[in-house]
Amino acid sequence: MGIADFQEFLETECSSACVSVDLLKISRGFVQTKRRGVGRNGGNGRFCLVVDGECCLDRLYGGFFSDWVCGGQWNRMTSFLSSLIQACQNANMELVVFFNGALEKEKMNEWFAHQLEQKDKVRYVLRHIVNKGTPPPKVWWNAPVFVQGALRMALAHLGVTVACSMDDHHQEVIGFCREHNLQGIIAQESVYVVFDPPRYFSSNDLKLTYKGSLETKEYIMDEIAKCLNLNPNRFCILGALLGNHILTDDDLHEFRSQFPNQSAKPKRGAVKLDAAIIKTTCDFVRNLQAVDNLDQVGELVFANYKSNKPELINKFKQCVQYYLNGTEGGFLKYRPRPRMPGVSRQGAVYPNQSFQNGQRSQEQYGHGDSGSSGEGGQGKPPGAFPVTDFKLPTVTTEVIRIASERHQKGLMHPMIYQLLTQGEVKLPVTLEDDTSRELPSYVDLYRPVRQAIYSVLFNLNKLKIVHENTFKEKGETAPNKSFEVAVREWTLRRGTTRPTFEVTLAKPVEWKTPSIERMWLGKNADDKHRRLRAFLTIMHSDSPLILDTSYVPQHLLLMACVLRYVVQYGRVLQRQELDAFLAMAMSPLLHDVPTMQDLKLPNIMPRGVQLASLFMSGVETALAANDVCGAPIPAPMCCPWLFFDGKLFHFKLLKANNNTPLIDMCDGQMEQVLRVERLRQAVLENLRVDFAKPLLPGLYPHPHAHPHSHYPGPYGHGPAQGPYGPGPGPLFRGRGGPMGPLPPPPGPKSPGRGRGILGNIGRSPVDSRGGQLEIAGVVVGSWRGREGPGMQRSMQRGMGPSRGYMPTRPLRGRPPTFITGRGYAPPMRGMYNMRGAVRGARMVRRPVRVTVRPGRGRGAKATSKGRGVTVDASAV
Repeated sequence: MGIADFQEFLETECSSACVSVDLLKISRGFVQTKRRGVGRNGGNGRFCLVVDGECCLDRLYGGFFSDWVCGGQWNRMTSFLSSLIQACQNANMELVVFFNGALEKEKMNEWFAHQLEQKDKVRYVLRHIVNKGTPPPKVWWNAPVFVQGALRMALAHLGVTVACSMDDHHQEVIGFCREHNLQGIIAQESVYVVFDPPRYFSSNDLKLTYKGSLETKEYIMDEIAKCLNLNPNRFCILGALLGNHILTDDDLHEFRSQFPNQSAKPKRGAVKLDAAIIKTTCDFVRNLQAVDNLDQVGELVFANYKSNKPELINKFKQCVQYYLNGTEGGFLKYRPRPRMPGVSRQGAVYPNQSFQNGQRSQEQYGHGDSGSSGEGGQGKPPGAFPVTDFKLPTVTTEVIRIASERHQKGLMHPMIYQLLTQGEVKLPVTLEDDTSRELPSYVDLYRPVRQAIYSVLFNLNKLKIVHENTFKEKGETAPNKSFEVAVREWTLRRGTTRPTFEVTLAKPVEWKTPSIERMWLGKNADDKHRRLRAFLTIMHSDSPLILDTSYVPQHLLLMACVLRYVVQYGRVLQRQELDAFLAMAMSPLLHDVPTMQDLKLPNIMPRGVQLASLFMSGVETALAANDVCGAPIPAPMCCPWLFFDGKLFHFKLLKANNNTPLIDMCDGQMEQVLRVERLRQAVLENLRVDFAKPLLPGLYPHPHAHPHSHYPGPYGHGPAQGPYGPGPGPLFRGRGGPMGPLPPPPGPKSPGRGRGILGNIGRSPVDSRGGQLEIAGVVVGSWRGREGPGMQRSMQRGMGPSRGYMPTRPLRGRPPTFITGRGYAPPMRGMYNMRGAVRGARMVRRPVRVTVRPGRGRGAKATSKGRGVTVDASAV
């Protein structure tokens, strides 16, 4: 709710202010004029716009093409960006792309609400894929994992200016526009309407056409003022009364309840402001006698409030000032500057409890949230158990300066600056099913890597060495001292309704890594080797073959480290899935954008979608580790389009799950097979690998049957890790209840020799799963499929199935049965019903029916019915 709904109101109620334009046509006719008093001339005579990258993720990615769910088609994204930037440069147009790198703790409630929306979309997407096996509709579009980082890399490679916000994203975007005298903003946030930029263009309607135009909509600010019949100098008060992160909708509920129009009164639980409320609020602002004295306006707004009236008036004044700072007149007085927290950050204190890594703060406090909603969950309730104040380790000013400069230019992962200044990070929602135990959450899977990152970033090894040397010089034994750093990780877990965080404790790593100053500022030849070894230590990949370029090419080093870590974690990947990753990285189709664009996948698997998301989360974590260690892997060798394409990964995974030989997965190229084998050897060097196995229905007991049992889970070597810690998690979901694990894919079939899309060429046309033979409606025989080492077929005359055959459909009054055995998992179709419950699984297969045509002879072929196959009747 709040100011975010004002954008939709403008498009529906002020349609005359939304004009379709061609940005390239505008830029060709642009003439630079010098303006006095503000900034410098922007763009060197070019038509220069600042782009809010957070509003344009789908547009910069290339649009809503359906393969985003596979994990990201990065080569296709770079191809689109190349065409876009080339078209802009030819039309005398320049873009500056701004990404959100600020933690924005004061907007934590808005971030959490957005994550809840994304979580709902993820649930709809996974349900759609399970039921239909096709790409989801674009209304459920969710940004692929690491799309912000990939865009930063691609745009910087194309010579586009990239910037990253540090404190408040919206204020810094409008501040950059005004300070550098740029011509406008491309975004989709109604807060920019209140800021009144020079020109405001829509990002949702941005479209690069084949005829060479860049079409979008422009919001004419003067027309908006006419439609609202409101003076632009009152827009800031209107924005404050619509509500934002400072003055929330709950604070304004009583004010809106006083509206005389019954349709304009807010409803409890409403998800957004309707047009009547916005119109009535606009009428209230228009009818104000004067707006110079904000205290008097606040008295009118909160006249009927009985409690906390002074506090609400103060919030109202802060909210109005927030919008004034973004206007042209207020910017001259405000001018947002990046704060240098080198000294003030060292005094940052927050409670640190001695509990296990990843345990949620709300469990410690015994409440449904981690504090007050106004502070984003920072406070603790009175009467809580005693805690110990913990200070973040001191970081030198030089490190803060380097991190600040690289952060602003988008050359460093935003997590690093947030850790150095505030000791907190955000872990957003990804395409994963938190109700399934088949795959771990990326938050849990890569927590050891993040712990090592925190340890190296805060110099815990150096602090430990200094402590030991101090007592060693005195000839004394150093007392035991715990060197730990507690980092708050804001994340969304299943069942949470308020912003919550998990505290992760970082400890010194086993290898004595060099200090952060030496890794960032060291210029000796040995420093490069130390940086690389520190990175490999963080990724648990310090092995000889991993650095041998004949086994692992330099552009695949990042990918190999991520796969090696995932394999070490436990039973996450299956053997054929690892081969699919490696075959994808070695395939020449990876860089063939037209061929990959035309490729049609016959099916999309939920496990493949989640594996791709899990892998890209590991790539993002590995890139953060690389930046912390001083970039031992050069940035051009870290680009994801060098080793990953989601669509190609699914193409290889479909082959691998069909038991296709590696030579066929590599398109018959023996050179690719050799490179894949060598890369696999480097990834699995000196490891005792425990590959995952497909989950079988009913394998794990119900959690309430054995509440204290430590039944091994599907991954890892200890007890099953649920969303709330050790122990078996919920397995079933009814209406509003927990949901069971996603079903495994169909069991492996016999290998094929062809080089088609799935290697099926050359197989027998008879269904390999077996079937029945019926003549005149009577079952005269049945046979099994190819489930053993050879073709095991048994024919039996008479009624009913043969010995050893268990049909999966009811046969003449018999109840349906299911085959459960080693290595077999029946395919699941229609797992979710309309209410989200789990349906029963059944194999979709019809028996083969043969009708003998009279008078046609014994050698005639019978015509199949339904979805059966044609069988030679002479064989009966």
